[in-house]
Amino acid sequence: MIDRAPAHTSNRVPSVSVAVVCICGSEHLTRCLEGLRRQEGVRPFRVIVCYDPSLEGIDEVARRFPEAIVSSHPAERTPLELSAAAVRLCESDVLLLTEDHCIPSANWVHAMLAARAPGRAVIGGRIEIRSGASAVDWAFYYVDFFRYAAPVTNGPSPTLTVCNVAYERAQLEAIRDLWSTSFEEPAVHNELRRRFGALWLTAESEVTMRRSVSFAEGLRERYAFGRIFGHTRVARVSTSRRWMYAALAAALPLLLLGRMTAKAMMSSRLFVSFVRAFVPVLALVLCWSWGELLGYVTKRPPRRLVLAVEQSPGRSASPRADA
Repeated sequence: MIDRAPAHTSNRVPSVSVAVVCICGSEHLTRCLEGLRRQEGVRPFRVIVCYDPSLEGIDEVARRFPEAIVSSHPAERTPLELSAAAVRLCESDVLLLTEDHCIPSANWVHAMLAARAPGRAVIGGRIEIRSGASAVDWAFYYVDFFRYAAPVTNGPSPTLTVCNVAYERAQLEAIRDLWSTSFEEPAVHNELRRRFGALWLTAESEVTMRRSVSFAEGLRERYAFGRIFGHTRVARVSTSRRWMYAALAAALPLLLLGRMTAKAMMSSRLFVSFVRAFVPVLALVLCWSWGELLGYVTKRPPRRLVLAVEQSPGRSASPRADA
């Protein structure tokens, strides 16, 4: 049975917070916060930033944007830990979540609030890529976000991305034990959908991804996130189902490439970029699939999950995701 959250039907104007997970660097965070300053058609909202403490220059960004609450903790470095920290700090009725490498469109907050309705547990939106992106950038973008590239249709979606998503605080609190220390997107979204309603994709909400990583680092990251996905998917299923997923994992590359090709065929822009980036796309898909398979077989996530190094100033170390 689906629970109904009172925030959807109340006439009271909801309070709003935007949580920004900072994983790439000060330049990215500056662009993201500038985008939030340009929001149109909405009442004032809080901005919470949780950042990887290994990043440099964040103190200067905090001084430039005093309206933002900027926080870090030495024990919180991965996207999963930082997302959990950001969500914990947001006490508003509605919580929007994104990452620092994403620049929100001027109507982003307004579009997310407008899409709220009974029976919609989570609202998500489109992800675009910056102009002039390289073939490797396109591959990295496409493997992660192909479902959210324009064109998209308003309606229920099997997945949403934490780079462009909105939650009801009351619903998150109802499953707090699931995300309080590590915000594993598939598990959180699946539980919210089971208890409260659809994952809803709206074409009106848009952010632009500006992330750029090296090809080798991208391969490591996709492996790690594939393993996280596999581990999360089988955490609460029977042994027979876990081994069924493992047996079917051999078909994952073909399945994923088939879905990506179908998406690419929806516009000439996507198709040309997909063809240009096909070789790195294939490699990234294979790394994800291998990680997902190991997640099924071992029932364990990677020992350590840190994002690929950003190809821009602002990061002082070369983190790795270890198996």
